[in-house]
Amino acid sequence: MKKTLGIVLFVSFTFCLFLCSCSKKTTDSLPVNIKTIELTQKNHKWYSFVPEVSGASFKQVENINNVIPQEFKPWTEALRISSSASLPTSSTSFPFKAYALVNRAGVMAFTEEEIKLFTDMTIFSQDTAESMVFSNGIPVFYLYRSTFFNENLEGDKIGLYNSRPFLVEFSPASKVCYPLVSYDNLRLAPDAQICGYFWDGKTWACASKRQNGDKVDFSYFFWEPLIALTDLSPAIDASMFVFRTSTEKEYTDLNMPRLFFEAPIELKNLIKAIPSEFTVYVSWRDLSGTSPISYYQGGNGGVPLNAHAGLIPLSGYSIAVFQDGTTYAGDINGNNVVSFRLPKLPAGFVYGDFAVAGNTLYVSWEETNFYLTGRAGFLSVALSEILDKF
Repeated sequence: MKKTLGIVLFVSFTFCLFLCSCSKKTTDSLPVNIKTIELTQKNHKWYSFVPEVSGASFKQVENINNVIPQEFKPWTEALRISSSASLPTSSTSFPFKAYALVNRAGVMAFTEEEIKLFTDMTIFSQDTAESMVFSNGIPVFYLYRSTFFNENLEGDKIGLYNSRPFLVEFSPASKVCYPLVSYDNLRLAPDAQICGYFWDGKTWACASKRQNGDKVDFSYFFWEPLIALTDLSPAIDASMFVFRTSTEKEYTDLNMPRLFFEAPIELKNLIKAIPSEFTVYVSWRDLSGTSPISYYQGGNGGVPLNAHAGLIPLSGYSIAVFQDGTTYAGDINGNNVVSFRLPKLPAGFVYGDFAVAGNTLYVSWEETNFYLTGRAGFLSVALSEILDKF
């Protein structure tokens, strides 16, 4: 592959991290000009993650200042929420309404009043877990090892982890993680790492990389299972998959943010109070359960204001949460929008991804220093107590 490819991806990676570290300096100017309230102590709770030999646990704390400082680690190796989402369906037979991936620990499941962390060190101990999607209401995510930061990477190079899982599902029924697809299933070498994917509900577009001396070789491919995704297992032969090679351009076109005029009407309605001169970057989850799509408003070219947003059909909400805590909440069509600010975080902290279960909003937070993460946890907010005030 082209030598410049690694440079381009590294610059993109660095730029994204730069946005995360800088956005907290600019989002104080984000307008919340619909209706605004400040959260009081009665309608929210703080939680922090606690590292343990068995993975991790979480505990309620009075505020972030009470959280014991943690060693800073690269974000791929740190104990943190790496992805979270609400079920994209209007009905479910299971009690859990939302989920979060807790990197290096397990899967967190939410109801309106209950939080459960299901740890699994056989799955999470050595790999980075990211990018949750849903197949028939079942959470699915992927695993990889960072070629920059993972101290266990040598095991891959000598083939000790040749059958490692790539895609994993969390079963709401058994509350256990099950590997669906291995790196072997995808015909990848023992030292290859999937460094990103996009799933449209049928076909998976993947990028993989391998260290080749002093350079990194990238490859791109599409694959599609011939049976239902959640019926897969690593024991299934590769003949049950259809493969097609891809190009760098084809893959990046799928993952590039789209211009805001292409955004769905629900998202446009939800954050229409933000003036067009503001530069905004939003990761949007719709009702498909597939990979989120990003939308970009160029504005005046300033540092983008970053947000996660999506539709929550089980609760009837559409919600957008920015890194500074500015939150817009509307009905499922993005109308009747109200806004509020989450509690202000100390310097060096940002809000991240979120999920909603019933009338409870769960928002991740973490302490950042460029690509490093220190303390991390989440905040729960009783939306019914806030939105009823309007």
